[in-house]
Amino acid sequence: MLIGAILLIAALLTPWYMEQSSEYGYTVGINAYPGTPSQNGTIKYTCSGLPSGASCPSQTSYSAQDLNSTGMIAEYGFFIVIVGVILGIIAAILGLFSGGNPKRTRPAVALAVIALILAIAAPAMFAAALPGAIGNDSKGHPSGAGPWSSFWGSGNISGASLTWGAGIGWYLSIGAFVLFLVGVIALMRAGKSPPEAAPTTAAIAMDGSAAAPSSPQPPTPPSS
Repeated sequence: MLIGAILLIAALLTPWYMEQSSEYGYTVGINAYPGTPSQNGTIKYTCSGLPSGASCPSQTSYSAQDLNSTGMIAEYGFFIVIVGVILGIIAAILGLFSGGNPKRTRPAVALAVIALILAIAAPAMFAAALPGAIGNDSKGHPSGAGPWSSFWGSGNISGASLTWGAGIGWYLSIGAFVLFLVGVIALMRAGKSPPEAAPTTAAIAMDGSAAAPSSPQPPTPPSS
């Protein structure tokens, strides 16, 4: 569980969505991070092959780019991951000090299951809702395939070669989900009560719960 929580923290520090546009020999990449809409640095750019005198755009925020719908998805994902990290850490601590006691393990399992659900909810929401949000923020976009129609894809749009899809942070969150799943299974196994041992002969004799077998009686002689 603890490793899964650390992986989720790493996911927050890396982009969850990327677009790359190539045109006239230069390439511009857009990296979108989870965070609040007004947080500077939630959108960063990478550039290569720019013509002389051109500069790469500086980092910015969703609000500054008027990407309100996209920023809302990024904000929801950010807080879902934060809660998942907190619950994952608490579950790991409770599980560590449970000592295999079923009563102490149950709260850890419950929190771990919630963290597990949150760990998969954030990337699932990004994949399902982000294209629609991009469409809302890109009024008048060209018809056909594009970032507004699918979470992954590529194509020629307005003369530029464009590719888009999940960033490293999105994949890290999937990895955290797998680790949380392993942690939940481990906690559930640790919390199972050991099977009760069958009473031994010595224990039966000590508590007197079973009478000693009676000795056989001699047969009665027939009457004359």
